Amino acid sequence: MQKQSEHESDLYLFKIIQIAKIFTISLIVISVFTIGFLSVFFPKNSAIVIEKRKAYLEANDQKLKTDEQLRICFLDYQEGKITSQELNAELHQKTNLILKLLDDSDVKKKRYEAALDNEKIFGFRNIKIFFGHLGTPSVIVSLAIYLLFLFFREDDLFFKKVTLSFSIVGLITGFFYISWVFYPSPDVPKWAYIALLFIFSILGTFLSYIITNYYYKLSKIDLIKKTQDLISYIVFDIKAKYIQKQDRKEYISDYLNEIDKLSQE
Repeated sequence: MQKQSEHESDLYLFKIIQIAKIFTISLIVISVFTIGFLSVFFPKNSAIVIEKRKAYLEANDQKLKTDEQLRICFLDYQEGKITSQELNAELHQKTNLILKLLDDSDVKKKRYEAALDNEKIFGFRNIKIFFGHLGTPSVIVSLAIYLLFLFFREDDLFFKKVTLSFSIVGLITGFFYISWVFYPSPDVPKWAYIALLFIFSILGTFLSYIITNYYYKLSKIDLIKKTQDLISYIVFDIKAKYIQKQDRKEYISDYLNEIDKLSQE
């Protein structure tokens, strides 16, 4: 009865652990997916930026309309439609209005630019663009970390090396672009790109060597297997089918001597 109770307790604990594993893995996958597409949840511009931009454009349009009205006054004067007194009155009125609208437009433009500056995050124009650049390298790093876990669980030496190579490439690439996202200047130094290409060239050479060496070993294994099949055919099938019993001892001695010569070579 006590053993059954212990078994049920162990089974319950096992189920809890499995549920926790499934929940953790699901949470990680969803988080990685969300990071990759997080930018779509943010608008191109915030409500404050849209409001300030609209106010600036309206003030600027009003200024342009007044400029156009003043130009029409000059045309009317040249065509004799209005007198010089009327022109001077319009000039006085429009000039004061234009100066006022120009000041208003400059103030609203500065407010609009200030709103844009407040939206910036790590040098990017807004949070949407920031997460758009951060999402892809974050997913690459996550996949590289997963490949690193596979490396420690893989038994085949060849696939361990390949998995490790791809994991290192993913980690370097992902962290490089994540660093670029948070880098205070517009771009990372040129030497960083050169160093990255140098590292990738070394890893590419290493990976090519692993794959070439793997297929070379496979070809050797295939040759050894065919050689073993041939020896098996010579030793057993030919001896049984074509060699007389009285000659078999001499036949065995001969092929053993030949095998010894091959092994010595």
